[in-house]
Parts: sequence; structure tokens; C-alpha cells
Amino acid sequence: MTSSSAGRPSRTATHYEVLNLQPVLLGAAEPRDASTLVKRAYHRALLRNHPDKAAEAGREQYDVSMFTVDQISDAYAVLSSPQRRKEYDAGLRMSRIAGGGQDEDAKFQTGIENVDLDDLDFDEAGQRWYRSCRCGNDRGYSFEEEDLVESSEDGVLLVGCQDCSLWLKVHFAVVEE
Repeated sequence: MTSSSAGRPSRTATHYEVLNLQPVLLGAAEPRDASTLVKRAYHRALLRNHPDKAAEAGREQYDVSMFTVDQISDAYAVLSSPQRRKEYDAGLRMSRIAGGGQDEDAKFQTGIENVDLDDLDFDEAGQRWYRSCRCGNDRGYSFEEEDLVESSEDGVLLVGCQDCSLWLKVHFAVVEE
């Protein structure tokens, strides 16, 4: 990848594509949550792009877009820093404007499912809402009331699967007692 520490975007894959992240998710998250999301995506990208892991999965190196450790590390370094991510995002927007590309926020976002809080299961013992994910994890999406309280102003909580790159957008209403 040709990006530099100055935050210039690559001509091929963006840092978001390298880490398999949606810019919308990081923009909507609190700084602490964004840092956690980037860190999890970084670890997943390292595992997903490790040559031995790809060979175990039976994938040919030519069939899969593989990113190097340097590309993954560079993407992590830029996206984990709020200031560097802001500069990088500005560079991406400018390159889209110059190239006549559509703003990524206006595109359809894949990997995000909209659900209502009432549609989720609740574990009384653990005091957690949960839902299974398509990846096979029976409790891939899981969160507590504290997470809802932090997102109560918007009435929307973004929850990432613990085992894959899919997301739930949980819609809820705050009822004053």
C-alpha cells in the first residue's frame, strides 16, 4: 500500500478495506469504542491475511486479496489515532471529489442488520441482550444495559459480532419513568 504516515489514502485499498471496517461505524462510535473496534479489526485482519491461516482454509493466495503485515499495521496506526484518522478521512473525501466518486456514506452499507431491541433475546442471569450471528456464534452479538444508556441520546446502538465482521444496528426508545 502506498499510504504514508501523513494520512494520504492508497490508490488501491483504503485502510478501512484493509481492516474490513465501515467508516460510518467508527464515525458513530465514541472514541473509546472506536479504539476497541479498530483493535479488534486489526487482530482479525492479521489472522485473516496470515499465509498459514489462508492455506488452512484452502484458499489460494491468488484467489484472495491478501494484505501484508505492513499494510495492516499502517492501517491500524492511522485508524487508531483520532487525529490521523480525521486527516486520512479528509484525504479520502478529497480523492473522491477529485475522482468524481460517490461519497462512501451515501452508499449502501453491507454487513449491518437493523433490528429492534424487542426482537433480541435477554439473558436474565447475565443481564445481557444477545442474538446469534450468521457466522455460527449463538451469542455473537451481546451487550448490556450500560451500552444502551451510553447510546440513549441517539436511540441506536451499533454492536459488532464477537467472531466476524458483521454488525447489528439496534434501535430502541428510552421510556421515562
